[in-house]
Amino acid sequence: MPIIKIDVSERTARLLGAIRLMSYMLFPDGAKLRLADEITLRTIAAGWVSSRFAKEDRRVQSRVIRQIGFRLRTDLARALEDPAAWMKQEIFDYVLSPVGGIYDVALQLTTSPSAEELDREWANRWWSIVYTGKLIELVGSIQRQDPQAEASLNKAMHILCQTEGNGRHPLRQQGFPGVYESSLKKAWRKFRPVAHLCAAYVMTQTRYHVMELSGEYCEGWKEPPIFYQNMPFLVFCVVAKLVETFATSFLSRGQRPLISHEEIFALPAEILDLVPRFCPFRMLTEEEVAALHTYRAPKYWV
Repeated sequence: MPIIKIDVSERTARLLGAIRLMSYMLFPDGAKLRLADEITLRTIAAGWVSSRFAKEDRRVQSRVIRQIGFRLRTDLARALEDPAAWMKQEIFDYVLSPVGGIYDVALQLTTSPSAEELDREWANRWWSIVYTGKLIELVGSIQRQDPQAEASLNKAMHILCQTEGNGRHPLRQQGFPGVYESSLKKAWRKFRPVAHLCAAYVMTQTRYHVMELSGEYCEGWKEPPIFYQNMPFLVFCVVAKLVETFATSFLSRGQRPLISHEEIFALPAEILDLVPRFCPFRMLTEEEVAALHTYRAPKYWV
């Protein structure tokens, strides 16, 4: 079982953990792209933090250097000569050391896609991420609603096609794929190893944007305002881990788990120690229940 190594013990580590999870969620199908994305996001984050520090009053900068310089065993006299430059170096060293350090990162960036290219790839993958998350959420919701209903991916796909298909979803008019069985299967095949992250994103992040941006949340999805904050990020991790547990243990009609332990990118087990366990899945809406009742079993199973 591949495990995504993140630390949620303190604020800075959670920020870097959020960046790593975003990179895995976006690029489960390519380690090189995943690393390039994480490096790019870490570089952007380091630049943002260091620029914020550089805008502080020089007296504030010096006070901060004195507070942390002793703990870091640094040359205070040299650091106080140019606090902003010293802090920038420290921040970049800390943020980039887990991915090879400043020099290795610089070499990596010369052969990696540009930030603009990654940005376009993010946008291209957004629909598949959301609908992979919706699929696994619906499987869990069917199971919660009626354990005798024999929840399955086929039934989840049927519900989505009935409730959001036939060009009814507004995102269709913005150039995204329509909600069809073929497009849902294509998304599931690519993003299945991170379906639990996709589900957590749908269950915690996209609904925030629906409320804040009146449904036009696809424009701001890459920088969800609450994703990098402490408590919402912990909730994201816990929901993702609970969905992961469900996906690797729930047996569909074919008597196989939704996602195998060998395939899924698992989160650390200690995440479940953060809060009491709960059911992350919602109940089905009336429209979804009606769609489920029209389901007819196909000749094959997903």
